[in-house]
Amino acid sequence: MASRKDAGPHEAWIAPDPFHGGFRVRVTRPMKYTLKRLGSEITEVNYKTIALITILGSGLVVLTGQQPTPPGVFTSAQAEAGRTAYERTCGKCHTPSLLGRKGDKDELPPISSLPAHYQKFIGTRGFVPPLAGKTFIDRWGAKTAAGLIARFQETVGDPFFQFEDMNDETTVNITAYVLQVNGAKAGTQPLTRATDVIVSSITQTR
Repeated sequence: MASRKDAGPHEAWIAPDPFHGGFRVRVTRPMKYTLKRLGSEITEVNYKTIALITILGSGLVVLTGQQPTPPGVFTSAQAEAGRTAYERTCGKCHTPSLLGRKGDKDELPPISSLPAHYQKFIGTRGFVPPLAGKTFIDRWGAKTAAGLIARFQETVGDPFFQFEDMNDETTVNITAYVLQVNGAKAGTQPLTRATDVIVSSITQTR
């Protein structure tokens, strides 16, 4: 049952909320009040323009808002250059989708179409780890962008893969593309080998 509290010209209604298991408080005019529930006093609050407050059964007031967009740590040009470089190098094994290989027969490009050293790297299991998605973020999300660049550089610099036209800038660009595919947004700040932002703080993969 609803109860009414009058404070001179100010008026408040306190009623059970069947949907949230708590109380609904309606303030019709500017007022200062103290709400007591289950013997626990909630701090006095001055309200001037409040239409409705829902107090959940847990006693918590839930506020929602849009999270700020993480700042961009690479440029669109870097990501585009990285996409081109990725598709002619890393994408042969990790696939154009960046989702890696699981050994399925319909994965593209077919392993049989790749150079012998790529086929040797992939092996008989046909497994190549993903560079995008939850599995990738679970593994690399706590690392920095600089750390990710350094790891990619180890592969790029390995003579086993015989990559052509690869340099330090290309590795940074490929990293920018990988971050973009994982939900990171481009900005005006270029990605460098010193970028120490945490990967999970700028990506949106869940």
